[in-house]
Amino acid sequence: MGNSSTILLVEDNLLVSTAVQDMLGDKGYNVHAVENGKDAEKFLKNNSCAMVLLDMMLPDTSGQKLLEKWRKAYPELVVVIMTAHGDIPTAVECLRAGAFDFLTKPVEEAVLIKTIDHGLNHSNMVKKVDVLSKLSSGECNYSQLTEVVATSSAMTQAYDMLKVVAQSDYSCVLITGESGTGKGLLARRLHKIGKRGDKPFVEINCSALPENLIESELFGHKKGAFTDAKEDKIGLFEMADGGTLFLDEIGDMDVKLQAKLLKVMEEQTFRRIGGTEDIKVDVTIIAATNQDLEKHVQDNQFRSDLYYRLNVIPVKLPPLRERPEDIKPLADHFIKFFARKFGKNIRGVSDEVFKVLCDYDWPGNVREFRNVIERSCILSNGEVIDNPAILFPGAPSALSVSRVNTGADGEISIPAMPLADAEKIVIQAAMTDAGGNKNKAASILGLHRTTLYKKLEEYQIS
Repeated sequence: MGNSSTILLVEDNLLVSTAVQDMLGDKGYNVHAVENGKDAEKFLKNNSCAMVLLDMMLPDTSGQKLLEKWRKAYPELVVVIMTAHGDIPTAVECLRAGAFDFLTKPVEEAVLIKTIDHGLNHSNMVKKVDVLSKLSSGECNYSQLTEVVATSSAMTQAYDMLKVVAQSDYSCVLITGESGTGKGLLARRLHKIGKRGDKPFVEINCSALPENLIESELFGHKKGAFTDAKEDKIGLFEMADGGTLFLDEIGDMDVKLQAKLLKVMEEQTFRRIGGTEDIKVDVTIIAATNQDLEKHVQDNQFRSDLYYRLNVIPVKLPPLRERPEDIKPLADHFIKFFARKFGKNIRGVSDEVFKVLCDYDWPGNVREFRNVIERSCILSNGEVIDNPAILFPGAPSALSVSRVNTGADGEISIPAMPLADAEKIVIQAAMTDAGGNKNKAASILGLHRTTLYKKLEEYQIS
């Protein structure tokens, strides 16, 4: 079983070192050998390494001391102790201190290979868990808002079809619809009810990252592959192995990268940037876009072969203005959630407010609707939301409608509220006015795009 992951061998006995290098070299492993602790630390500082085979007795230090130091400096590093029979009690202490395993000299080839395989598998699993936990922590924590809420025939037909699709091992689903219609929610729901529901669901927004970073995010990179590649990075395709990769805003993907994506989808094999090892995965794809991909194909902005590969099972979500029968169940759903979140006893909306909700054309769709209900729950004090003025504060002047009162003399007064609440309301209003377009919203607010992204994450605004 070959593996291109680098293994550092720290052994001062030349005969043992040579024997181990020969055994591992024959199996295709990449081994770098040093004779002392100083050279080992220098190598780890400047190179990426998946595993260390560490001798207990070295000319300038002990393996135990190095282990204790490395557990803090390199917490993901897998360390296997190599020791003589008389040092086994010390080796056991090393296990308690974080060593993965220990081998006794002379090392048997079968035992060595088995230990290394287990160690490398453990290393890969730790990295995957770490990345997936970071991905999960970055997601909106509206866990109770993950259920699909709709009664309209157009939406129920779409959901019924996806229930059928979920029972098969589909290769790709393409979800289209205006911004805010719930494409991401539907993708997560499809994954959850499908055969891969207990496997990873990994999401990337193709419009939220610079073009030069998307490839690294998707496929990963090796240390030193480019200027900022300070360590090995596992890509999202690897993270999603066995599960689902959700490519949101696929229409914004660079044309050059589209060819690589198509190749990976067809072969389920790729290489990290700067790497030489072929990585095999089993990933199903859900892609989503609010753009007209067919027109992009005609304008040579999107590859036709990728479009046809993505469009295996097309699903189009209608905008909220075309399904007014969903207004009532959506309002009940969001009011129930936000009333509980904010500790209020809000049961519903007045007839006047409900008429306003039904008459509005909802350019931001369900995303805008959710934000309006959240804002209304924040600003309402009674059991019923009955003030239409707080529903649509508008764009940059958001507070002028919802929270700014104009007296008889024309003087404007702003009720006291936490600054963070005011900032969140303004950002939500800008996102609504921009139809969910983050670049446009950033321009409205006079913010740099990166700053807006951070604010959206901070306030959990989709």
